[in-house]
Order: sequence, then C-alpha cells, then structure tokens
Amino acid sequence: MNLSLNEFVTGVLSVSLVLVAGLSFLSRYLNMRAEKRLVRMKIICRLCGSSFVSDQSGKLCQCPSCGKPNLRRGNGRLG
Repeated sequence: MNLSLNEFVTGVLSVSLVLVAGLSFLSRYLNMRAEKRLVRMKIICRLCGSSFVSDQSGKLCQCPSCGKPNLRRGNGRLG
C-alpha cells in the first residue's frame, strides 16, 4: 500500500476535521447538561425573593437569607 503525499495530507486533514467536530459536539453537550443541572438546583425563595443554589436532597430546602423552608417545585412564583 503506497500512499502519495497528497493522499496522506488529505487523510490527516480529514481525520483532524472529524476529531475537532466530534470534540466540539461533546463539549457543547456536556456544557448544556451542566447548565440544565444548575437550573434545576436554582431556588427562588417565596418569602424574600432571593435566588440561591441548593444541592440538598428532599422536597424542602432552607433559604440562606430568611431561613424560610421552600418547596423545590413551583419555583419562580412568589407567595
């Protein structure tokens, strides 16, 4: 199997292009997944309106500003 210089360079460039495209897709996917995780962890207090990130498990989490317990679901609505 004899490769000319032209075939070798074309092969190296095409493999590099595929590798860069694959790594770019993987990076965007992992970044999108991390952003969704942060949105799920973001809580808006229904009493004082402050937003905070909570990684506690369970349905209730405490607001660090006012100490009021907040439900995980229904964020974004005050009251």
